[in-house]
Amino acid sequence: MCTRRVRGTPAATSYLGPSRDAGAAPSRFSATSGGNSRAMGSSRTDILTPQQETYCQERAKGSTQRAAYRAAYPKSEKWKDSAVDSQACRLERRPKVYARLGELMAEAARRAVVTREEILNAQGVLLRKALSTIEGNSLADKEMAPAVSALVNSSDRLMAWLPKDAPDDAPTFCRDFALLLAPPFLEPHRLIQSGEGGADYWLAGGRGSTKSSFCSLEVVKWIEEHPDQHAVVLMKRKADLRDAAYAQVVWAIRVLGLEEDYDMPESTLRITRRSTGQKIIFRGCDNANKIKSIKVPFGYVGIAWYEEADQFAGMAEIRKVNQSLTRGGADCVRLYSFNPPRSRMCWVNREMDARRAAGKPVYESTYLQVPPEWLGPQFLEDAEALREEDERAYRHEYLGEPVGMGTEVFDRVEFRELTDAEVRACANRRWGQDFGWYPDPWAVTGSDWRPGQRTLVTFCEDGGNKLTPADQAERLRALLTFADADGSEPEYHHETVWSDDADPMAIAGQRDAGIAARAAGKSSPGRMASYRFLQSVTWVIDPVRCPRLAAEVRAMEYETTADGEVLNSVPDGNDHWVDATRYACMREARDRSGFRKAA
Repeated sequence: MCTRRVRGTPAATSYLGPSRDAGAAPSRFSATSGGNSRAMGSSRTDILTPQQETYCQERAKGSTQRAAYRAAYPKSEKWKDSAVDSQACRLERRPKVYARLGELMAEAARRAVVTREEILNAQGVLLRKALSTIEGNSLADKEMAPAVSALVNSSDRLMAWLPKDAPDDAPTFCRDFALLLAPPFLEPHRLIQSGEGGADYWLAGGRGSTKSSFCSLEVVKWIEEHPDQHAVVLMKRKADLRDAAYAQVVWAIRVLGLEEDYDMPESTLRITRRSTGQKIIFRGCDNANKIKSIKVPFGYVGIAWYEEADQFAGMAEIRKVNQSLTRGGADCVRLYSFNPPRSRMCWVNREMDARRAAGKPVYESTYLQVPPEWLGPQFLEDAEALREEDERAYRHEYLGEPVGMGTEVFDRVEFRELTDAEVRACANRRWGQDFGWYPDPWAVTGSDWRPGQRTLVTFCEDGGNKLTPADQAERLRALLTFADADGSEPEYHHETVWSDDADPMAIAGQRDAGIAARAAGKSSPGRMASYRFLQSVTWVIDPVRCPRLAAEVRAMEYETTADGEVLNSVPDGNDHWVDATRYACMREARDRSGFRKAA
């Protein structure tokens, strides 16, 4: 039989499988062939000869080249098989015959669509029937065995040619997260879901605040809703992963009822979603450079969770990891959970202060906002016992407050947001300014002194670099222009601004611009006396209205020796808004009745 192939013309075949006579490869009558036939006309019966049409019809029914040729050309019955095969090959190489065969084969394929399920069911019936007949030892039924075998074999061959059945659509992931999340986490949950909250979510809280539970739930939820993406969970030390972050994610998978779709081997610290092949990879950052070696089988890393983020070396290390993890992806979410360190000088506390100052959210939570039944009575008893025994330790461990290491200059400070009504009620205002150009800034604060309560409330600030006295005066005028009552018109208040003595020229320039600037007389009673006054009162600072002052106060600590001994001296520097407030209160610091040593 002729098997020689012409360029662009594969050997002929049946749509049920290759022709055994021709020894051919799988069908060459593809959609392209059908496309060629349509370009030449939707029907070939008016172009092909009757014999050629008969040949094409026989081939479409599954006949071999030899059988189809003899059916179309009866005289070939007397020819040798090799001669018939040769003529059939030549016939199929003709463009019009080739195109017509493509049409008929495509139509036959459309009519022959059978689902895999139907074939498998039929195979099962036939196999069970064959087994039954053999066990029954019936000769008549045994004679069916070859036919049964032939049908099974033909089904196998047809299965190889049929396309896979389209999979059923996966059910939409849906869980009631209101039953799983504590109230402080509803806002970040909604922002992550909507994609409106940006990439980074910082979550600070003490023990029992459920911040880690929230992060693990969000990681699993992200995997369920983004089948082309993966997750990476990081801790500073690899040794901590198994009993902390890994166990937390396993808990989240189980509480969401998804354990049947996840492989969770502890040995590999890598969780796989069976239905999609997605990965949740756990890594320690003992060496941040090794994070570059993370490879995912497809897609990209869409979510990363830094558990105990305060243990990392700083934002530089975290940025390096982020640059490695999130390349190649358009959307990405990064979660950072941590217990605020005790020292206000720790990098993560300073980073949170900077975020707040820039108007970026920091999501804070405590165990007091969590349903008590989630924590259990023993947890609550332990928290209450520590509160009674050591309130400072309780505030740090359970409330997540950076209470300091005992070297803080100001330990009677209360940071809280003031309402507009509270600010309007400030009637005994004190204004102070510290001069600077660059890199030291000009700084000004506004406070309210309440001697009966021995409370100083600082409600506003301003400042900047390279501002001339005229520029400073303009900004002071804006601070001093406000409404005295709700609904009334703002008006300028000609109130004294107590100023740094070191720059009399700047004071004169502001006075020329109409500002009541006066030297504070800082040399008397001196720097430490004014510090002691601020230490002796309850100092309320609004960290939203006064972010730079709040950052300075939080960071200010007494100097210590190399042996850790605390010195009674306050470092000079990074204290511009603190100095402005000192100058504002210099009159009270000089007054014996106004100063009392801190308890």
